[in-house]
Amino acid sequence: MVKVAVAGGTGGIGLHIVEAIVATGKHEVIVLSRRASHPTLDALGVRMIAVSYDDHAALTAALEGVHTVICTIAGLDEASMVTPQLALLNAAKAAGVTRFAPSEFAARAIPDNPVEAYRLKWPVAQAVARSGLEYTIFEAGIFMNYLASGTPGVGHLHPLRIMIDVEHAKATSPGDGNVHIVYTRAEDVGAFVAASLDLPRWPEFSQMRGDRLTLNEIVRLAEEARGKKFEVTYLSEEQILATLSSREKPSVVHPDARFAAFDFEKFIYEWYLEVVRSNPIGYEGRNLNKLCPQVTPMGVKEFLQTWWERSNNG
Repeated sequence: MVKVAVAGGTGGIGLHIVEAIVATGKHEVIVLSRRASHPTLDALGVRMIAVSYDDHAALTAALEGVHTVICTIAGLDEASMVTPQLALLNAAKAAGVTRFAPSEFAARAIPDNPVEAYRLKWPVAQAVARSGLEYTIFEAGIFMNYLASGTPGVGHLHPLRIMIDVEHAKATSPGDGNVHIVYTRAEDVGAFVAASLDLPRWPEFSQMRGDRLTLNEIVRLAEEARGKKFEVTYLSEEQILATLSSREKPSVVHPDARFAAFDFEKFIYEWYLEVVRSNPIGYEGRNLNKLCPQVTPMGVKEFLQTWWERSNNG
């Protein structure tokens, strides 16, 4: 048994991870948050510690005796994503923490990523690699739950209809729809992360996946589940670049109220550009699946049938 601290574990993927760790019954888990209580965590019996990422001494004290820190802090700019993570990393080193996982999970932080919000994470990745702590970068592609936006299947995530809007039978495909995309259900991400705590050594990158399909294949599966034809729009790289250069003001609002002022439309089109250029969320690896065979993730077909099967949704 080890003591695990999940930073940002009151919602989103963080809460799924906390639930999965608790379900194993193997480890003590605490949640670091800016708030002091949360009904789901209270029901699970998980202790919360209210922290300020500006208070190094208090943050270090909160991590005393912690073996593993898993960061799930959500953010889309330097103030919300970079500064708190660097503060958490410094406190973890000061407190004698052994393992540290930064808030990644989607596209790997690289300095030339077309998505500005992802480029911002590069200093965090560098700092973690130089920290001397054992670390891993968890990669899960796209959270499969987004395909259930509009149903309870979205879990603890905010509804996000990116590329495929199953509820409204629409899809927007960067490129010709034949690029492969990795999807992993948030509940399975939690299970993989929880299982990784038992590994004798973390790999530098921990790639997991529930499924790896092309966008065209996912649309066909969604059409089968809904029992109707989807309206699909294909965007070339030139069209994506033209949209990015000609926009006057954002017309798409982020579903999370915390990021309402963020230019979410720009993020989406930068993300489309990433898919057609380098497609880091289409990776072929799945080393965490092999290292943690006790986790059996759900595939896209089963997930879509579970939440959209025509007999249940008309």
